[in-house]
Amino acid sequence: MSHNRTYTLIISLFIISCAYPASGQRRETNRAPTRLDTPTLRASAQRNTAPERTEKYWAAQRSLEAAIQQLEAYLREAPEGERAATARRQLAVLKSLATSASLPEWARMGESFIREAPEWRVVSVDAQPDRTRAVIEITCGREDGKDCYFRPFDGSPLVMVDSAGRFHPMLDAGDLPADVRRGARDGQAAISGGRTIAVTVDFAPLAADAASGQVYYRDGNEARPARFLLSRRR
Repeated sequence: MSHNRTYTLIISLFIISCAYPASGQRRETNRAPTRLDTPTLRASAQRNTAPERTEKYWAAQRSLEAAIQQLEAYLREAPEGERAATARRQLAVLKSLATSASLPEWARMGESFIREAPEWRVVSVDAQPDRTRAVIEITCGREDGKDCYFRPFDGSPLVMVDSAGRFHPMLDAGDLPADVRRGARDGQAAISGGRTIAVTVDFAPLAADAASGQVYYRDGNEARPARFLLSRRR
């Protein structure tokens, strides 16, 4: 082997030996931030998609209601039609599913980490010609003997929004039970741990085509919306 070829080979080996650790270091450097940031990115993605997933659930409930109405319309027009027997079976199943889906769910009236924040839900909605009357339950799930606090509706009005995004202002806040303490914290009302109260609240009339909706504070929305499904009106 000539001197020049030996010299070239030595230089080539030296370059390779230097480049390999540098390349490995670059790959390691590029991967490290990904591993460190993965939990944060995952948590952020979950927070961002949570409202979207909830809206998909309520969209599915509206589709369920629409399917019931379409089957009923078909049976009215063709009670002895070719598909009438199948439509009746489907209608019975869909109605049972709609009944289960209409059961009210509790929502937090504040951030989840605030122990004194109670939960609320809409247990019934009566759509009348001149008003929409909702019965709202509020419960304190604390087991440490302490109270939960919320803003009374007469001083902090609610608003009802239906499935089409239409706003219905509160007309009457209703009365709190006489033994509920008021003014405990900056004018808030207090209920003891383990207790549930009911408040009847009137809103502006709902449109005839409203299928579902939600209730929340008009100003300051730290409370999660209390959602509901409407019983079908003829």
